[in-house]
Amino acid sequence: MMRRPETPGVVIADFASRDAPFPLSDVHWVIGGKWEQQFMSHDGKTDTLLPGAWHNATQSWQLVGWDGWNQPIPAERCHGCHTVGLDPNTGAFVEANIGCESCHGPSSWHVETLGLGAVVSIADAEACGQCHARGRNRDGRLHFPSGYLPGGDLAASFAFSEPTQQQNESDWWGDGHARSRHEEFLEWQRGGHANSLRSLRESYDGRFGSVSEDCLRCHAGDAIVTPDREIGVDEARLGITCAVCHNVHGELDQPRIDCAGCHPSGAFYHEPSRNSAHVPCPDSAGVACADCHMPKTIAIGGAVRFHSHSPGIIEPQMAAMWGMPTSCNQGGCHAALGPVELQVRFESFYRSKVSR
Repeated sequence: MMRRPETPGVVIADFASRDAPFPLSDVHWVIGGKWEQQFMSHDGKTDTLLPGAWHNATQSWQLVGWDGWNQPIPAERCHGCHTVGLDPNTGAFVEANIGCESCHGPSSWHVETLGLGAVVSIADAEACGQCHARGRNRDGRLHFPSGYLPGGDLAASFAFSEPTQQQNESDWWGDGHARSRHEEFLEWQRGGHANSLRSLRESYDGRFGSVSEDCLRCHAGDAIVTPDREIGVDEARLGITCAVCHNVHGELDQPRIDCAGCHPSGAFYHEPSRNSAHVPCPDSAGVACADCHMPKTIAIGGAVRFHSHSPGIIEPQMAAMWGMPTSCNQGGCHAALGPVELQVRFESFYRSKVSR
């Protein structure tokens, strides 16, 4: 997330291009590299964000409107998530990049006791939300939750950037789906996954039998992430959090558990009869659950798109209203069809054949 430019293989931007906005010799830190790269210089006292971003997908420089353009002060915008132990008043930090303490909190005791000292070690989504959400700290100066420590209350340190319903914004579509990256936490928080444990305890009507520890394998994140522990229904603390689906200590793009782990027969786990003719696409289309239920609504790096983290079908007519992607053209098969024709096909298949 933050590396020195002299490290071999780190710089992938084309500084030989005529569009390069500054020379490589000005670069003190390189930020990212998977989808795009941004760059920092140093003015002798603190880091400064350089004016331009390299987009991997388009192999081009973006010089206007890039992330950070309006407030290019790393100590107030970037370093809260790209470093460990930041002092936002001076810009000094203990360690570059996302380290163990970013998610587990201060851990010197853990090191001194060779691993015997306890650290914060829970699958709480708030540890991820400190960086995967947009907003400001409580005094409005910083773009990250200054003072938050894993295991604490994120909302006490951070005012989230909430969407304005029925209106497109730079970070949100008018229907409430994310339009910009780093909104994953707030999207997750509003979905059924975040409330899976609460709904089991408070809203379940008993139609499938009594609540037992067996229910936790799909309703409680702490039971899923630590399957060797015996956790009672009253002991479970978390719903389906980030760490349930994402392998947080490995390759994030490779899921720890996929949708079929809890929805083996389709969307309606407890009512398999409702899954009849659930997917209109043939197997050859290669359409997965996330293509329809977590459609790619987020643009990054000029062309690459991220999945929404607010599960739900985006019908073609709704997508047309806001000029956003629809669930029905995620797989590529229907990319050439307009929203009217897509909506007709959607209605024909789902309204007549599937009880929703």
